[in-house]
Amino acid sequence: MGSDNLVGIAEIAEMAKVTKQAVSNWRLRYDHFPAPKQDLQSGPVWEREAMETWVKDFKGETTHVLSFINLKGGVGKTTTAVAVAEILAEEERKHVLFVDLDPQTNASVTLISEKTWADMDSKGRTVAQLFADKLNPSQAPKFDISRAIAHHVSTINDGIARLDLLASSMRLIDIQDQIPMIALSGNFTANPLEILKNAIYPVLDRYDYVIIDCPPSLGTVTKNGLRISTGYIIPTIPDILSTWGIYQIIDNTNRFSNDTGRALEALGIVATKVQGNNLHRRVIEDLKARRLGDFGKPGALPQPPLFANTVPQTVAVARGADVDADIRTFKGKYGLAYEPLRGLAKEIQELCEKKKP
Repeated sequence: MGSDNLVGIAEIAEMAKVTKQAVSNWRLRYDHFPAPKQDLQSGPVWEREAMETWVKDFKGETTHVLSFINLKGGVGKTTTAVAVAEILAEEERKHVLFVDLDPQTNASVTLISEKTWADMDSKGRTVAQLFADKLNPSQAPKFDISRAIAHHVSTINDGIARLDLLASSMRLIDIQDQIPMIALSGNFTANPLEILKNAIYPVLDRYDYVIIDCPPSLGTVTKNGLRISTGYIIPTIPDILSTWGIYQIIDNTNRFSNDTGRALEALGIVATKVQGNNLHRRVIEDLKARRLGDFGKPGALPQPPLFANTVPQTVAVARGADVDADIRTFKGKYGLAYEPLRGLAKEIQELCEKKKP
C-alpha cells in the first residue's frame, strides 16, 4: 500500500477540521474509531479511505459534566458521586473522569490508595497544584493535566478501565480563600472562576461524563466546577438540617448561570442515607411534591425533582469507602444500596442522553 493511501493524526485533524488533540481524544473515547494500519516510528497511520469514511459519518457526542453539591457535609454526597461514576464506567461502558474538588479528599482516597494519593500530591499532580500555580504567576507552572490524571481507578475489579481521576488535596484548604485574589496577582488577565475550565478543556472531549465532587460551600472552588458543568445534582439526607441549604444552592447557581450566560440545569435531588422513620418519610413526600421548605412559598423558585431511586442507610456503604477493604464487586462495596445506586446512575444517564423509557 502506497504512502499516499496512509494518513496520520495531523491529516485526520485536517480532514475533520479539528485539532490533533481532538483526534487523540477521539481515539481514547470512541470504540468505533478505526484501528491504525501500522505503527511507524513517527506514529500510527491509518488507511485514508477508512478515515475519510469515518470522519464523514462521525457525529460527536456531548460530554456531560455533572457537579454533586450540598452545603452540609456527611450527607452521602461523595459516596453517591463515586458510585455513579463507577457504575457509568463499568456497567454502562462510558468513559468517565472523576474530578475531586473537595479538600477533604474523601473521593480521591476512595478511588486510589492513600499511598498513591500522597505520592501524586507530593509531585503536584492534584487540583491544589493547579490553583497554587495561578497564585504564583511569576513561577513556572508545575501542574500538567496529562500527568495529573490517574487512570483505571477504583476498588472494583482492581480498577475500572474507563474511570479516571483528577485528585484533590488537603493543601486546597490552605489556599482556597486566596483563589479570588488570582485576578489581582495576574494583573486581571486570569479569571479565578475559569482555572479548572482552562486546565481540563484539552482532555474534556475524551470523556462521556465528568463527575465533579464539590466542597460543601458555594465558594470559588465550587464555582470552578459549576463553570464547566452542564448540570448538577444535590444529594441530601431527607431531614431538616440536610435539606436546609438546598434553596440557597438553587438560588445561587441560578444567579451564577445568569452571570456567566451559560445554562446550568439542576437535574434533581437524591435522597441518601434513608431510614424508615416518620421524619424521613415526611421530607421525602415534600420532596416528591416539590414543596420542600422555601420552595413551597408563593413566588419561590421551582424545586428540582426528586430522583425515583433513594439510597438507604447501610453499613456496607461506609465499609466500601475503605480502599484497603479488598471489596472488588459492587454488591460487596455498596451492599443493599447497590441496586438503588445503579438505578440512580440509569436515571442520570437517561436525563443526560435524553433517552425515552
